[in-house]
Amino acid sequence: MTPLLTLQKVVGFLIMPAGLIWLALFGATIAGWRSRNRGRAALYTLIFVAYTFAGNIHVGHALMRHLERQVPDLQKLPVTPVAAACVFGGSTELDPFGRPELACSGDRVIAAARLYHAGLAKLLVASGVSADSPTGSRNLAEETRQIWLSLGVPEAAIHLVPEPCWVTLDEVRAFKRLQKERNWESTALVSSAWHLPRIMKLATKEGLAGTPVGSDWRGRQHVFQVQDCVPQGAGFWRVNLAAWELVGSLSRR
Repeated sequence: MTPLLTLQKVVGFLIMPAGLIWLALFGATIAGWRSRNRGRAALYTLIFVAYTFAGNIHVGHALMRHLERQVPDLQKLPVTPVAAACVFGGSTELDPFGRPELACSGDRVIAAARLYHAGLAKLLVASGVSADSPTGSRNLAEETRQIWLSLGVPEAAIHLVPEPCWVTLDEVRAFKRLQKERNWESTALVSSAWHLPRIMKLATKEGLAGTPVGSDWRGRQHVFQVQDCVPQGAGFWRVNLAAWELVGSLSRR
């Protein structure tokens, strides 16, 4: 990337809302130190540094890599067919017309469909509900089913968890119950790679046996770029997502 293009991108990010707030915090920090009010200056400095790290793309990628390095690359492992591939919810949303479509973590749904079509999973299991609909709770499992059908997965190869699963722990317990009732000898647990470390901790605690299958990888190696040091939406999103998973691991939910 040429220096001119880099400068254009830096300026572009600086005039975005997150960038303007960053500049304002920087100005307040400088003014605080010039006023010789050390208490105020220290507070502004702390806020400025925290904001800088919270919106930094490089920090976000590093946190994602920390989570995802705990998940094995399925392509490098001996892969054998499983009785069921259990997919954790949260990977679908509705378009303006009420039709299901893939959300930003929708690769979970695609990964499971690929397992089925490759003959590596005999049954696909979907779960999850959400309360973000203005008309009431959404059945994420049903939304996933509709997408699988459109991808050529037959109805007979799809099973929906009947009980409402609001959090990851609910899903782990539901999959454990099905595993026991149906005597599944082998199970795949499919989710975003950054989400799987928390899932596997809960699975171990609840006695759910399964092979983690990662998708939606977000911690790929990131080339350093100056403009990514400016706080921006993508940085806040990654840092927030990683922090959510880390806090979730502590709360065991």
